[in-house]
Amino acid sequence: MSNSTSLIKAVIISALLLLLPMAARAGNWTSGSVTNAAGSRNYKLWVPAAYNGKRALPLVMMLHGCTQTPEDFAAGTHMNVLAEKQSFLVVYPEQPSSANLYKCWNWFDPAHQSRGGGEPSLLALIVNNVSENYKVDARRIYVAGSSAGGAMAVIMGATYPDLFAAVSVHSGLAYKSATSLNEGLAAMKSGGANPAHLGQLAYEALGEAMSKARHTMPVIVFQGAKDTVVSPVNADQVITQWARTNDYLDDAKANNSVDDVADKTIEGSVPGGYAYKRLIYNDHRGRPLMEKWIVEELKHAWSGGAGTSYTDPKGPDASQEMWRFFQQTRRP
Repeated sequence: MSNSTSLIKAVIISALLLLLPMAARAGNWTSGSVTNAAGSRNYKLWVPAAYNGKRALPLVMMLHGCTQTPEDFAAGTHMNVLAEKQSFLVVYPEQPSSANLYKCWNWFDPAHQSRGGGEPSLLALIVNNVSENYKVDARRIYVAGSSAGGAMAVIMGATYPDLFAAVSVHSGLAYKSATSLNEGLAAMKSGGANPAHLGQLAYEALGEAMSKARHTMPVIVFQGAKDTVVSPVNADQVITQWARTNDYLDDAKANNSVDDVADKTIEGSVPGGYAYKRLIYNDHRGRPLMEKWIVEELKHAWSGGAGTSYTDPKGPDASQEMWRFFQQTRRP
């Protein structure tokens, strides 16, 4: 083959690549790890095809449930597919069996409920590590989780509000619903004690981090009405806890400027799937601040997910709704 023919073929191939739609240019996985006094954690990062190192992209941290892996969680939630369409980075920390036999985040252990120590410090370090190595929009970093990961997402929102602009909780529990394994198992079945008080504890946990840049914390909650692993009462308690926390945050007083009474309720259903209720809670200015989705017939599974463990395609697309909610907010 002549040099001129080879050159022509190379030019044609390059031109075709430029004509490929963005969706056809798949993103890619990268791996990383962090270490501090609390130990070490690995993570997987999905980098969308749109990332070019010039424009800062949002970052979503996804915390898997018990027995799951980052790859399993990514496949089941379809979050990477959404990241390709919407152009954001997704990081999936991995909880090893050496930290918890069932790979659960230890949300029920006091050693992992505060800023600066335990698993929260490692997860915050992962965010910082990704931000140092990739161009991340610091005002648009979000945390989401399922089950034990949902409970840990709540902890991250309470202990690192200077990192996260909003929190998403799927089948999770309120902050400090439990402070031991036995309490954790009980809370999963019947909820924690006094969620309004838990809201005060979460406000106290915000501490210095929030005093630097005070802002309310937007929260979206998804819960299956037929969940027998994490009782639906926990979804109510997550809202009550964050309502009290946000009530303190807007004016440092418990005066019901934010409360757990829905300002709007929308009912709907997925064609051929489950019915749901979407409850919206406003801030003191009348702007949407929190949402709660209760999905009828959904058990302990990611709503709208498919293909792996703990997913159910018949529910509304939780990933899509979480991203829609995240897009509404930026951290001051």
